Amino acid sequence: MKTRSGIAGLIVRCSIACLSASLTLSVASAVFGQERQKIGVMDFREIVLGSKAGKAAKAKMEKLAEKLTKEMKAEEAKLLARRKDLEAATSRLTSAQRQDRVATLERDEAAFQRLLEDKTEELKDIETKSIQDLAGRIELILKAYAAEKGFSIILEAQRPGILYFNKNLDLSTEITKRFDRASK
Repeated sequence: MKTRSGIAGLIVRCSIACLSASLTLSVASAVFGQERQKIGVMDFREIVLGSKAGKAAKAKMEKLAEKLTKEMKAEEAKLLARRKDLEAATSRLTSAQRQDRVATLERDEAAFQRLLEDKTEELKDIETKSIQDLAGRIELILKAYAAEKGFSIILEAQRPGILYFNKNLDLSTEITKRFDRASK
């Protein structure tokens, strides 16, 4: 989770810096009579979810999450069955036996909780790495596109700092197409 907030914070800071730079360049261009800077906007989320590689990564994550969910439900069912067995056998057990079985069950439940937390964290780490991989690959496509089309700045549409933009500036569809072609 900290990794995501760190990445989100970095993207927000970069977006704000890019917006500030864009405004500075636009003002400077107007003052010095130079041509206006070309600015584009893209939606990273749209590109990831709309691209073939992004869809494949999402499907892989969903499949992994489903597998882990089944495993954890099976373990949870075993623990619940053991708890019911203990409750049913409580009247037949001595105090020492009951305490021993309760302590064992509590240790197993705590181990289950730790395993559940570990698996959840593992899934989040895999998702973060997948997003970072896609972001790196998209960045290469984006840089080449920006150079080819003469863009000075391309901003992320979903981050704070952009209150309005003309939809004609949105490059997400074109970047998604190029990303799909490069991912073949």
